[in-house]
Amino acid sequence: MLTVYKKELTELARDKKTLLFMILLPMIIFPALFGSLALFAAKTIQTEQSRILNYIVINQTDNAFLQSLKADSGFKWIDPELYPNQDSWQVALQNRQLDFVIVMNPNFTAELDLNYQLTWQLHTYNTDGINGVMSRVRHKLSDFNQALTRSKLTQLGVQSEQIKGVVEPVKLEQINIAGKKENIGSHLGGALTYILLPLCLLGAMYPAIDLGAGEKERGTLESIIISPVSATQLVLGKYLTVVTAAFMAAIMAIVSFILWGFIFAQGLAVKFIVDMVSTLGVTDLLLALWMMLPLILFVSALVLSISIYAKNFKEAQNFMGPLSLLIFVPLIVAMLPGIELNLAWAFVPISNVALAVKEILKGHGDFLILALIWFSQLGLASLMLGFCIYCFKRESVLFRN
Repeated sequence: MLTVYKKELTELARDKKTLLFMILLPMIIFPALFGSLALFAAKTIQTEQSRILNYIVINQTDNAFLQSLKADSGFKWIDPELYPNQDSWQVALQNRQLDFVIVMNPNFTAELDLNYQLTWQLHTYNTDGINGVMSRVRHKLSDFNQALTRSKLTQLGVQSEQIKGVVEPVKLEQINIAGKKENIGSHLGGALTYILLPLCLLGAMYPAIDLGAGEKERGTLESIIISPVSATQLVLGKYLTVVTAAFMAAIMAIVSFILWGFIFAQGLAVKFIVDMVSTLGVTDLLLALWMMLPLILFVSALVLSISIYAKNFKEAQNFMGPLSLLIFVPLIVAMLPGIELNLAWAFVPISNVALAVKEILKGHGDFLILALIWFSQLGLASLMLGFCIYCFKRESVLFRN
């Protein structure tokens, strides 16, 4: 078995494609890709929030709200006479010549003095679902409403120190007694498994395809079978190779997570990442990886079984596609709000490991439930490995051609 393992591991180290999925993807490519995407998204949002908005006001009456808009360098007033009717300024909105149009009440001052609630219309052209214009105008209008409310209450004889009590009689102050580690662990736990397990799958998939379907396609499977090594030892040697590749991908992902987290925390000072790096230690991440070990063993046995069953390399790749979906769905379920680890969820494959990792990172996992999950997943991995050995011993499976 060890001889087969060393042989397969040596050949694996010579395969550049495998090294790409084991080392480069988790260590460099994925972090650089996601980091660049995050920076681009942050830059885009910042640009959108700081760009100058062109606007016109229909039925405008001089008031503090319009004065605050004109005084703000982020807004540019356009003469409404340039757009004499509704059709013209709607076309301007669609062509991005205007960012918004405010239609005020024709009798604004008179109705305001009668203490009626007024309704203004904010016309925008929004197709992406993210309305940055609305939030910026609403912020200005909120300041105007507060000042107007304060002025009216003062006219009615309400003392300045009582205004807050009239406008908002009861103020609710939220106090979260959960610690920083619990908050970060809850947010990061499901996401960490969601990242690590697919990387492990990628790390195991291509070596497994090469060690099973690849041997059939190259015509070297027959010579391996007639060698003085039992089928069980052959499978175990190949299986250990696949496990090594998957585990190396996970280790590289953890190292990459720590390294890039430190870089982003020190270089860019992103608050969440700074808190995460200062709160979670290397021990927490290694415990999370240890919790995932039986799942890695199970996935390795599964992909090797599929590869042994497949006729050739192409068929093995076709079988691996649905496998990714079957793994992603339980991981997504574990990330849903309100899903907590308990005895019932401890028996749900894949989801239980994701929830266990979340509890470990939060710092208060139940040892008995964690042990139950670990050994139950180990039992499933053993059954899958036994099935893999059974398939390898059947000529009807090996030589399906």
